[in-house]
Amino acid sequence: MIIGSLKELNDGEKRTAISPETCKKFVKLGFSVLLENNAGISSNFTNKSYEEAGAQLKENKLDIIKEVDVLLSVSSLPELSIIENSKQNLIILGTFNPYENSKILKELEIKKINVISLDLLPRISRAQSMDVLSSQANLAGYRAVILASNIFKKAFPMMMTAAGTIIPAKCLVLGAGVAGLQAIATAKRLGCVVTAFDVRPEVEDQVKSLGAKFIKVENNEDKAEKNTVYAKEMSEEYKLKQKNKIHDCAKDMDIIITTAMIPGKKAPILIENKTLQDMKLGSVIIDLAGETGGNTEGGKFGEEVMVEKVIINSPINLPSLVAYDASSLYAKNILNFISAFIKEDKSFDINSDDELLTKSIIIKNGLKTKNFFEDNNNA
Repeated sequence: MIIGSLKELNDGEKRTAISPETCKKFVKLGFSVLLENNAGISSNFTNKSYEEAGAQLKENKLDIIKEVDVLLSVSSLPELSIIENSKQNLIILGTFNPYENSKILKELEIKKINVISLDLLPRISRAQSMDVLSSQANLAGYRAVILASNIFKKAFPMMMTAAGTIIPAKCLVLGAGVAGLQAIATAKRLGCVVTAFDVRPEVEDQVKSLGAKFIKVENNEDKAEKNTVYAKEMSEEYKLKQKNKIHDCAKDMDIIITTAMIPGKKAPILIENKTLQDMKLGSVIIDLAGETGGNTEGGKFGEEVMVEKVIINSPINLPSLVAYDASSLYAKNILNFISAFIKEDKSFDINSDDELLTKSIIIKNGLKTKNFFEDNNNA
């Protein structure tokens, strides 16, 4: 089996799907690795490091696409004119945000191409080593706090000086998933007083273990789904209580990091304009849900705007700002996923009935799969 990767095409995408470390492991498993020249430069991986790991570098994308059996990507798809020159049963593997890009992905219903999007990988215990969303969200949570510290016009930690005392910044994190928990930990390390909110009461202990205060809405209906990494969409009554609770807390905050998303749906608005009006001048909101509409009223994805007296930054692709570590983790996730489906003849078992594959494959043998397109009304 020949595994390959091309330069990422999306604007601002500096990550790569194969690191020199995973390249070496693919070769050790008996596979050939083809890479486009300079594919890893933006992640600080040199061409020499890949060659030493056993990869073959090529300048021309067509020379790669014609040979590979499995094409690995982070988020970019090659132009259709390139893919049309591929082998009949090419497997394309990456994170393609299929809820937003279903029309683009359906253009790949050609030949007998297979497309696997690990955005859809089930969040179960045996998939943890393959969980690209978690590995990248962890870094996004870290970078969100660093970004806020660069924008905010005050110091984060308490400082005792001869001229007086600087009080610590107050930080609110909305959503205590992977990104939120890392944001809490990072803000605490930088000296903030941290408060966190999540609709799932079972994450309270995790939040408190990081030294943050946990606020919650009493929910008599108990609609929060327990033991899940995702928050469930709540009742209208709960949402109203939630917004009031967040409003009361946000008024006193210097920094707010929002991370609340619901798979396949628009992100919930948690910070309304009336809350922005009551916040401090120069307060900073980093909205990590911008790609799906954002958690903050008035925020614009990919931009930094001033609404009322609050700075709202809705960044694009924060993990790419730490591309070396993001690529290293992502590449390991990909290696672990592929390794789970290798048959004795060293080919990829595209017909496996394992839910890790059946729930993440969106095009199989050139045809869209029911599990995604029909079930999500994107056909």
